[in-house]
Amino acid sequence: MHYLKRIMIIPRLYFIAACVFVLGSLPSAQAQTPDTLALSVHEAVERAQEQNYQVQTAAAETDAAQAGARQTLATFLPQVSVSENATSTTDPLNAFGFLLKQETVTQADFAPASLNDPDRIDNYTTQVTVQQPVLNLDGLFERRAATRQAQAAELGTQRTAEMVRFRVRRQYYGLVLAHERESVIAAALRAARSNQDRAEDLFDQGMVTQADVLAARVRVLELEADQTEVQAAVEDASDQLRYLLGITEKTRIAPTDELPDPVDTPLQIDVQTVNTERSDMRALRLQRDAAAQRVKAARAAFLPTVNAQGGYQWNDTTPFGTKGQSWTVGISLQWNVFGGFKQIGGMQRAQANERASMLAVRDRRLQTEVEIDAPLRALSTSRERIAQTRAVVEQARESFRLRSDRFEQGIESTTDLLQAEAQLADSRLAALQVQYAHATNRFRLELLTERSLR
Repeated sequence: MHYLKRIMIIPRLYFIAACVFVLGSLPSAQAQTPDTLALSVHEAVERAQEQNYQVQTAAAETDAAQAGARQTLATFLPQVSVSENATSTTDPLNAFGFLLKQETVTQADFAPASLNDPDRIDNYTTQVTVQQPVLNLDGLFERRAATRQAQAAELGTQRTAEMVRFRVRRQYYGLVLAHERESVIAAALRAARSNQDRAEDLFDQGMVTQADVLAARVRVLELEADQTEVQAAVEDASDQLRYLLGITEKTRIAPTDELPDPVDTPLQIDVQTVNTERSDMRALRLQRDAAAQRVKAARAAFLPTVNAQGGYQWNDTTPFGTKGQSWTVGISLQWNVFGGFKQIGGMQRAQANERASMLAVRDRRLQTEVEIDAPLRALSTSRERIAQTRAVVEQARESFRLRSDRFEQGIESTTDLLQAEAQLADSRLAALQVQYAHATNRFRLELLTERSLR
């Protein structure tokens, strides 16, 4: 009996071990996709540079442009091809020609019957062909255009990375702001509930009216509604940041940094230097140069081209045979005098694209001047407002403390107390909003100048 019990225990032990193994593997899977991911703003920017889909797309487009530039090397480099052709024929001319190529012609092959009605002949031709461009001016200019286009694409990727960096920092601190607003409203809600409790106690003592109690309850309900709204805003901000970071898992982002302190506002910015050195401006100028090279290529399409070619041939009755050997070299000049308006239309199109690229450069220069002035003024204004709103917060906090003490003594009305509490919450929220606006204007100015403001 004891022996049977021991046998029955063995399957149970295997089952328990399997359960332990499965349960033990669950934490590791959860660790790969945590519910909450704590990140600093620096870590968020680094992750976005690697995983953001816009950055990856721009990098892929740069690779495509560079590959296109490499394709234009065909303008200078030779093209080598190897071919194998199999042919069977009873055509008199081709049959005798194959015999000559195979170097197998005999005296009997000159008999009139053999020449007029030859037997079937099989021929396998192995051929190596080399084509060498000698003079193709349109291809030369097309290569220059493709090279500049690839350089412009690389700078475009750099600009995309700068744009994503700006968006990540703005969204990161937007999430910080949402959390701060949540904290302010939570503190205000605690104060409002405390005021409600005190109002109810004073009402029981006959020191306040029912209207005072109702006003305190309304304030609590308002803040509870605000708390629900700000909690949704936190989730939305977290999801937007998760998208910018390229995180596909349903993960909440927990920022570890606080809103940055205000920075010194530059007195002025050299817009001309920005228009010269900024990556997107350099890319636009390269695109303009590429368009100019394509105009030259379109004009060169009216000129003749010179190409050399050569080949080596083996002809045999078996595949890849090497019995009959021969070679051919030559050079050709081709001049397409009239291509049905293809060249003319191509030149007109290239000229129009060149004008468009020149206008794009001028437009972006003017746009940069206008865009820089706005955040520059906003930085100067918001820096002063930060100091002002902080002073307002201190005054509102002191006012609420005094009114709260007077309310406890029954010499302050519930309306005044609720007004002081609401003013304190509003002033704290306003101070946070001004600090966030200062940070976003700073980030925008850094984006526009591609320089860090410290």
